[in-house]
Amino acid sequence: MHEREFMVDANNPDLEFFCELDDSCAQSICENELEIPQDYIKKIECYDAAFKIYLKPSRTYYRDDWYVNLTRLDYVS
Repeated sequence: MHEREFMVDANNPDLEFFCELDDSCAQSICENELEIPQDYIKKIECYDAAFKIYLKPSRTYYRDDWYVNLTRLDYVS
């Protein structure tokens, strides 16, 4: 099964955070803004103005609302 990866542009005004982008901030955005359940997050890598989310391989989340929404956001690729 393919590993799912998503790059998130942290400069998007729809994301509200008030600190420098680091692992804990990116984790908070994933859980609170993007509504990704913690159980599905494999790891997060932070960059200057973006972060990458690696999801654990699973067939169960493809129909979940949070996953469908994540694939439709214009600041997520």
